[in-house]
Amino acid sequence: MSSYSYADTFSHTHARRLAGRVTTDLRQSHLLYGSPTESGLEDYRAELEELLSEGCVARYQFGFKRDEKAVWSLRYVVGPDGALAGAGAAGGVPSAVNITGATFFNFLTFSDKWFRLSPSERRAIEGKLPFTRNDGTLPSEMGGYWTRDRTYAAGGVALERSVFRNLAA
Repeated sequence: MSSYSYADTFSHTHARRLAGRVTTDLRQSHLLYGSPTESGLEDYRAELEELLSEGCVARYQFGFKRDEKAVWSLRYVVGPDGALAGAGAAGGVPSAVNITGATFFNFLTFSDKWFRLSPSERRAIEGKLPFTRNDGTLPSEMGGYWTRDRTYAAGGVALERSVFRNLAA
């Protein structure tokens, strides 16, 4: 879990811009690997936009796993961008990775703010979301490495993106 506070200038429009960048990455994954589904893209965007606008996301991660080990993954860490500048261009999803026998995963880690909300406040936010998440565990990252490659920023909040590549994949 992590904690961050939004700048006074952060708005739902900024959340939409950041969620759109992640959705572009999800769409590129769909085009290269067939997952997530085309119909799931809008649901992921709507969920992330709503939770970002409420300050309830600490990390967001998706990719492919085989035998509970990550094949490739993109991870976004949410926080104030301070002196970071620019919005960063979406894309750059790992290509030509062998995902035979692998399955798509999508994982969201809630921020400290989420856990400080009352049950009724959480239910109110959940009522706006397109689907309900289940508890889960991220795949193992053994046998690979992370590279920080992009930062998507809007309204004083940044999504710092890293790419995981499995050396055996």
